[in-house]
Amino acid sequence: MDITINKTSDCEATLNVTVSADEVSVIKNDIISTYTKNSRVPGFRPGKAPKSIIAKRYADSIREELEYRLKTDAQEQALNDNPELKVLDFGTCELTEQPDGSITLSSTLTTVPNFDLPEYMGIEVEVGTSDVSDAEVDEQLRKYAEASAQHLVVERPAAKGDIAVIDFKTSIEGKPTAEYCGKSVGFMEGREGHWVSIGEDQFIPGLGEGLEGLSAGDAKDIPVTLKEDFPISELAGKEILFSCTVKEVREKQVPEITPELFAGTLPDKSMDEIRDLVRENLKNLKERAINEAKADQISDKLADQLSFALPAELVERENENTAQRKLYAAIQAGNYEAAKDMDNFRESCKSETERNLRVYFALQEIARREHVIATDNEMYESIASMAQQAGEKNLRSFIRKLHKENRMTGIRLSIITSKVLDLLARNAKVITKDEAAQA
Repeated sequence: MDITINKTSDCEATLNVTVSADEVSVIKNDIISTYTKNSRVPGFRPGKAPKSIIAKRYADSIREELEYRLKTDAQEQALNDNPELKVLDFGTCELTEQPDGSITLSSTLTTVPNFDLPEYMGIEVEVGTSDVSDAEVDEQLRKYAEASAQHLVVERPAAKGDIAVIDFKTSIEGKPTAEYCGKSVGFMEGREGHWVSIGEDQFIPGLGEGLEGLSAGDAKDIPVTLKEDFPISELAGKEILFSCTVKEVREKQVPEITPELFAGTLPDKSMDEIRDLVRENLKNLKERAINEAKADQISDKLADQLSFALPAELVERENENTAQRKLYAAIQAGNYEAAKDMDNFRESCKSETERNLRVYFALQEIARREHVIATDNEMYESIASMAQQAGEKNLRSFIRKLHKENRMTGIRLSIITSKVLDLLARNAKVITKDEAAQA
């Protein structure tokens, strides 16, 4: 296997590989032998079918396996032959079969740029405590009881904390809302049996307050001015009239906090035992939040000390991913205007993208210095989890798919990044917020 690597920029290099026809034949025959041992072909005893039949029967799978072996062998040899080469991504490998039976492979590598790594052990972080107070346990039990509350019909006027079940229709400037907008606006045109929290409805501000004091059978027109960021742009900032008829008033009845309340999930537990379990769960949540806070602060403090240049092409590519993630989050949060000016939106993400890339490069360099790797078992567990989430039952087929999509390197680097952050968090200088306040 003949390998050449040419550095094209501070962050990129080209990898060119030539595999002789004899080497290709050896690897291919080894793959065919494996398939022969494990295959069942009608008319032949298990593992005894001629290799020529196996090669034809499983031609596509053998070809995929051959390409995978050639790519991984080339990448491994490139790293072994060039220990100074710090590869972050081997890129998409182009494979070409030559007339003489040899195969050439080429790809563009993303490499770590040259930079001075700041001191990374003993970074100071400020976090909260994982101690759980009795008041926090009480609050968690109260929330559970609130979530278990029933809303029972009562014969009285609606008061704060109640639920009013209403039928309503809407209009703007005397016209039905759909007619005013010139299109259907779904829920905002009207609905039957809609539940409104008295004094707490924030999506339609003022509607819940307007229903206070009404009883079943009462009708009322309630004017509401919608917020400027209302998700239906035709209605944003508009005054809309809700013509409501109260069907029922329901009172929220919260059960007492007793062992019986938890009988379905924690049977045969005393109140003291339940409190201990709640305390333990809260402690675990706090410890997880502390670890996340450590990782965030370590990343930020590393980023503040890194200022090396980044290739424009890499920043552009990664910034598109950052922009798409932030756009999705904005839409999920109800900001439907975020996509109106994508150029400005992308530009606003660029500084974050550059900081993240520098930290990412720094973490990979720390991994190299500290000999942090992703083990085969860690890779297997991560891929198995991904396959389960994706509903993939054939793990081997899923792994081939990941290789074909060039995602294996990313998975490995993600594991390494997580392990490096864990290493830095374990070695961080931790100051609790209480200690910081007393200083």
